[in-house]
Amino acid sequence: MSNPGKRTILIFTDCDFGQANVVLSTVYALVRADPNIEIHVASQPGMQRQLSLIIKQVSNDLGFAAAESIKAHDLVGSSHWDAMERPGNPNLDSWACDPTIPNMVSMLSVLPGITLPWSAEEFVEIYRDVERVWSEVQPDVIVVENFFAPALTFCHNLRPKTPWIVLAPNTIKEFALSAQPGLPSLWKYPIFNSAISYPVPLHQIPLNIFYNIVAMIAIFTSRRRGRCINRMNEQLGQGLQLITVNELGLLVPPPPGIRVMVANSPDIDFPFDVIPNFMVPCGPITRPAAPISTEDPELALWLSRGPTVYMNLGTHSSFDVAKAREVAYAFRSLFDAAKTSHLNNLQLIWKMPRVASEGDTSGFEGPWKEIKDILESEMDQDRVRIVDWITAEPKSLLQSGHIICSVNHGGSNSFHEAICCGIPQVILPGWADCYDFALRAEFLGIGKWASRTARPLWKRDELAKGLEEVLLGPQAMNMIKRAQELAKRHPEGAGRDRAAEEILKLLDGNNTNGKNGKY
Repeated sequence: MSNPGKRTILIFTDCDFGQANVVLSTVYALVRADPNIEIHVASQPGMQRQLSLIIKQVSNDLGFAAAESIKAHDLVGSSHWDAMERPGNPNLDSWACDPTIPNMVSMLSVLPGITLPWSAEEFVEIYRDVERVWSEVQPDVIVVENFFAPALTFCHNLRPKTPWIVLAPNTIKEFALSAQPGLPSLWKYPIFNSAISYPVPLHQIPLNIFYNIVAMIAIFTSRRRGRCINRMNEQLGQGLQLITVNELGLLVPPPPGIRVMVANSPDIDFPFDVIPNFMVPCGPITRPAAPISTEDPELALWLSRGPTVYMNLGTHSSFDVAKAREVAYAFRSLFDAAKTSHLNNLQLIWKMPRVASEGDTSGFEGPWKEIKDILESEMDQDRVRIVDWITAEPKSLLQSGHIICSVNHGGSNSFHEAICCGIPQVILPGWADCYDFALRAEFLGIGKWASRTARPLWKRDELAKGLEEVLLGPQAMNMIKRAQELAKRHPEGAGRDRAAEEILKLLDGNNTNGKNGKY
């Protein structure tokens, strides 16, 4: 049960980092904004470590009492990502392929399994556990992460209603396309994962239309949704409406009354004629991060020695020697070009988790010696650090003031954190909406997509060219200026504070009748 003296917010989310990150950011902002609320976070057990870190930070920044107001609840079942990634599921394999026409058709054909990756039996089991937590907490307001379909479905069908709202780490594009006049999703905006440019070039419009048709056929002929609805009718009662991310604006506008907060805003997305009324663009929702001097004093001292490039391709990326070799040669070219420039003391910190199948995963012996040989001069001077793990949060490095370029995979968190810190980007997208973020970086004038020809991997010459354009090229200063302008519009914490404000408005507007306020 919740504390009877406090108003209660219940948050349902998958534990997957990309999804949970905006939730944890918003939890921090909520606790800071209102000391008289209690926040219950319900997720899979994999959330425990991430939640404990944010609770620790709340305790450090706001005090023990604030940290005590955050409660955890474990849910049964797999997270959205784990449900897709398990053996025998082809969905993630098709995501990470080169987006050729055959591979795109393969990926789009399994799209229903991406938006609804659980079996019908699993879905009902998770739904019931969501209901259990709701019954125990009896919240005043519910927040649901947008890919957690069992919780979306429960909240929509709950009677009497508990006020609820959706929180998404995604951009405006994902939820606004279906509301645009003239069907521009066919001829203007590239379908996700396609690597088609924005706006769609004239000669690629037929291909973009074809991909959209394939996606629609896959979605509307899939039996997955029907099996889930049948199971719901058998086990949970007749007439329940299934809600997935598709019903939040991706394909059709959400049911009346449902609002969707997104971690993005119009000035950092593609331009749209219409921003639907159900959307709340919050701007980047990023987690607070302790100063690098607190998190890792030795690394902070090293960063202060000179301008530094930070390369981190996300939690799901790992390197074999072949991949690492291409990156190493690209940086070799960059260091050589920088010798006669204002960046002659350039540094590199490269997070490089390695595949276990290629020898020692920490040193530079055996096949990994080649990587050290390529960058030996800079490594011997301690100007290059290649590590498999960095203790500090990525944002701690970015906000240190010493990072001059973020080399990332185009994940939403990486892209938006770099924007908030005013740092130009070199993007190496490998799947799904990462291609869109690479396009955004170029459209906004804050970076380069440096793997167009080698996607979903990279080649040394193309990567080197991208690095040199962002750091040393004729447009480098303009990219820095543009990135810093966007950072001024999106200062640290503004997005998460906006999300918290929206949730608290819902709480204030629907709490006049006590628990489970009424519409």
